[in-house]
Parts: sequence; structure tokens; C-alpha cells
Amino acid sequence: MQTIAESLFGAMEKVSFRRDNLTLAGHLFKPADFDDSKVHPTLIVGGAVTMVKEQAPDNYARLLVLHGFVVLTFDYASYGESEGSPRNNENVQGKLKDLKAGVSYLQTLPFVGEIGVLGACTTGGNAAYLAADDDRIAAMAAVVPWMCEPALAEPIWGKEVIARNDAKAKDARERFAKTGEYLSTQIFTNTPDIEGFMLGAAEYFFDKTRGISVRNWKNEVFWGAWHEWAHLYDPISQAPKIRIPVLVFSTDGALIPEQAKKFYDRVKSEKQLVWGTGYHFNFYDVFPEMMQAVDAVVPFMRKHLAPQTASRAIRNRARTVVAAIQ
Repeated sequence: MQTIAESLFGAMEKVSFRRDNLTLAGHLFKPADFDDSKVHPTLIVGGAVTMVKEQAPDNYARLLVLHGFVVLTFDYASYGESEGSPRNNENVQGKLKDLKAGVSYLQTLPFVGEIGVLGACTTGGNAAYLAADDDRIAAMAAVVPWMCEPALAEPIWGKEVIARNDAKAKDARERFAKTGEYLSTQIFTNTPDIEGFMLGAAEYFFDKTRGISVRNWKNEVFWGAWHEWAHLYDPISQAPKIRIPVLVFSTDGALIPEQAKKFYDRVKSEKQLVWGTGYHFNFYDVFPEMMQAVDAVVPFMRKHLAPQTASRAIRNRARTVVAAIQ
């Protein structure tokens, strides 16, 4: 029997799937009127750097199921409830593998139709890698995306900080490889007196009623991941490779909004730019701001994940099954 909440907002179940030799933990959300005999438009939703599924990803999932989408959120490898070591390790290609594994998992479910990806903040960039690499994805949306690129490292952090952090990252990687010792630092810091990858307000992550209240999240990142974060994460380079429809939603109050426009300008496929209003971190959990993004994403994804395109989803699922047999 459905609970009152499920009858109104749909159901969420814990799921897991494999990526290489790792088990990744996820949540699968189904609409209130879910019918497993039908094919449903489906979204993978991810959030900011180091975020776990219980933060912005689940917040967006709960709003999107109201519009009939099946939604998968999950913890990237080494984060939250997912396996992976060293823990809290930012890795561009690793996250791409995680996202692709999520697509493969969804294709094993008979009620999943076309699949899209929605990335908020950092996963907006990770979604660009997926959109450029995996033709099983039908559409991509990036919400207040962190579309950084290596050329911005020096303007953001400065030569001195980069040199110091590069040395610490090298030492951390070498120690972990030799001894398994795990050296970490904060991902966010609001004072230069405390080390961390990102210096700034980031209120969401320091507010005990918001991000930091989520049990599975830690304000922690593997020091060795600095190289990936500052020098390898480059979604701008992926934009020209994308061949599927792309929605970019951002605001003047978002982090590096000019980079969102730069990414959009470099996308050569069908695309849509929506410019809203609001502060970056409010798009993680504040209803009015989140609804701006949802109101843009829903019609865009309905159009590009339409039921009449489900035949491609069936072909893709068949391809996944054949690959697994081989």
C-alpha cells in the first residue's frame, strides 16, 4: 500500500550497480502514477563537487518525478555510500565511467525509455563529458554549471597557491600509491587561514540546516585530486563534440556565469540558453530558485525524451545486453 507521501510525490528506492569492480549506491525515484508496463522518460541527476545523492541531486529528483520522470541519483565512486579508494577523490574520467555505468544500469530496467542527464554545478561539466562520449544519452541539461577550464586556474587561485597545491597533490598521490596513506583537506573553506580547494562563501556547505546536515557528506577531498580539479577538468573542451540537444540554465549570481555562456556558444548541436535570477548556492535547495531551473528543464526534456523516440532506447538496451553477453 502506498503511503500518503508516495501517492503525492512518488516513491524512492535504494539501488546499486557496478562500475568496473566497484559498487555504486543510488536512489531510483518513480512518479506517483508509475506503471511498470509503460516506458518512462528518465533522467540521471548529479550535483556539485563532492556532493552526495541526498543533497541537491535528490532535491531535484523529488521535483522532477512530479512531472512524470523516472530519476536516478547516485554517489560517485569514493563518495557517500559508494565504494572507491582513495575516498573523496575527484577524477574526471572516473566520474565519466560512473555516469556511463548509471546509463547501463537504467537500460536493464524495462520501464526506462530515453535517458537524459541533468547536472547541477560541477556535474554540469561532468554531464558534458557524458554527452560528448555516450550516444545512449538523448539530451543534456546543465544548471548553474561550473564550466571551469585549466586556463582559469591561475586567475582563480594564483601561481603561488597552484604551485603549493601541486606539490601537496603529488606527495599525496605518491604516499597513497606506496603506503595507502590518505591525505585530505577541505573541499570548501570560508577563510584563508584554513586550507581547502575552494575559498569562498559557499554558505550551503557550512549551514548546519543545509548541506552539512547530510550525514553522508564530508567537507573533505583527497589532496591528490587537486591536479584533476585544477588542471584536467575541462568541460569547455567537450562542447564542440556534443551532438545531442543541450540546455544551459544559469544566472548572473551563479559561479563563473560567463563560462556557462562560453560553453553554450561552443556547442554546435541543438541548444537552448535560459537565464534566470538567483544566487548560485540557492539552486541546491531553495525552492523558488530550483523551480526556475525545473521549469526550464521539464519542457526541454519532455521534448527530447518523448515516447515516440523510445525505439532508440530499446535498441540501446539490446546493445547493452549483447555487450554483457559477449
